[in-house]
Amino acid sequence: MSTESAASASRPDRVVLPRVLGPLTALSVVVGSVIGSGIFIVPARVAHELPFLAGILAVWVLAGAFTTAGALTLAELAAMLPQAGGPYVYLREAYGRLPAFLFGWSELTVSRAGSMATLAAAFARYFAQVFPAPEAIGAAGWQAIAACSAIGIVTAVNVMGTRGGGGLQVVGTALKVGGVLALIALPFAVGGGSTENFSPWLLSDGHAGGLFAGAMVAMVGVLWAYDGWMSVTPLAEEIREPGRNIPRALILGMSILVAIYLAMTLAYHYVLPMDAVAAAHNASGSNIANAVAAVYCKALLGAGGVLAISALVMCSTFISLNGNTLTGPRSYFAMARDGLLPEWFVRIHPRYQTPANAILSQAIWAVGLTVAGTVLILVPPPTSSTWLPGFVTTAWTALNKKHLYDLLLDYVMFGATVFYMLAVTSVFVLRRKRSDAPRPYRTLGYPFTPLLFVAASILLLGSMLAAPETRMQALGGGVLILLGVPAYYLLRRDGETGADAETSATE
Repeated sequence: MSTESAASASRPDRVVLPRVLGPLTALSVVVGSVIGSGIFIVPARVAHELPFLAGILAVWVLAGAFTTAGALTLAELAAMLPQAGGPYVYLREAYGRLPAFLFGWSELTVSRAGSMATLAAAFARYFAQVFPAPEAIGAAGWQAIAACSAIGIVTAVNVMGTRGGGGLQVVGTALKVGGVLALIALPFAVGGGSTENFSPWLLSDGHAGGLFAGAMVAMVGVLWAYDGWMSVTPLAEEIREPGRNIPRALILGMSILVAIYLAMTLAYHYVLPMDAVAAAHNASGSNIANAVAAVYCKALLGAGGVLAISALVMCSTFISLNGNTLTGPRSYFAMARDGLLPEWFVRIHPRYQTPANAILSQAIWAVGLTVAGTVLILVPPPTSSTWLPGFVTTAWTALNKKHLYDLLLDYVMFGATVFYMLAVTSVFVLRRKRSDAPRPYRTLGYPFTPLLFVAASILLLGSMLAAPETRMQALGGGVLILLGVPAYYLLRRDGETGADAETSATE
């Protein structure tokens, strides 16, 4: 009998989620959660910071290697500990309850809900292109309404059934991958593009001074495009044969993603000159016709291409939003099951057998972030003397000039990187503490694979704190994480023994 089964037998009141998801759903969660808005928007940011093709491709390859190293590591942990919550469980087993709580707290307040808000903001940008804003509402308000509505729809779908949320993920992932492959093939199908657009291949000497800073800013955007690669791990308790299916989904999924992202990046630069790709970084508001994917399609298909790419990206971000809604709440559910959140979070819907309350909590906070970001953009900062401290008005002025998507992106990446790094380091601790535990999969290239991920994480975090472009959002995310320390003592249920923390599900 597995220790998971033993724990269930000794605690008949323990809530366990049913295994209803297969290997295709697991793969679709990895691929579908990652391919969202990033590949349609971020390449312009990369070209703006690194205006030479060798540097652009290097950033995409390095970020792909970085995230693949993380995926190869977490595949071992997910196969070893196939419980709801994913990284929360690994941190709990390796470092104890407080660090694990801080991960879940970060997921809810920063990373996962922030990703949902960012994806919803991207969805809204393209939605506004297909369905223009009424004059009475205005562009920013219309996009906020669209973003909140998208969050509401995927929340309802996932509350009404895990199979329904998983089914939507499979169908949507197939459609979005097909759409991206069609975009890659488009220049060859309709004629267009030239290898001359690949120049400059190398950076000119006059621009070498800011190379490192530019590469780090570009890396934040590229890692956002890859973000979501660990989304399948919180679903481990609901995936059949997790010791086999989760490692396969992570490894195959990352291979597919790196190949698609490199091919799409080359396609953009095959069709568009370097300065045209870089100029698309300045696309803002509802003027999505200037975004890189829209410029690409317009060059190949004319004015109708803008509408076509808007529809594709709108659908793509919607499916990524569904992936976050499907996976994120399992961490809060697992925390509540261990007594680290109010019992309300662990309640299962009596009809749909889903962690409905955890799903709703994440959605409410994501909507709150969307509204707060919109307010920062719509309400101008004070221009005269005010009671607010100077650093607050300075930050408000800087954030007021950003689009909601860019505002939320940097906020998300800092908190996510901190805990992705800690989750990956859990493999070192558990190799020592739990050396006798069955491991259906062992990390390829250990210990160098997880060390690569940790080194890159430290470098990225330092650059985000040092760069003026990302510092305020990074600090904001960091403050919310630190607020989790008092929240841990306020929210935990002291009457719980946390027995689940002492057991590990193995199969």
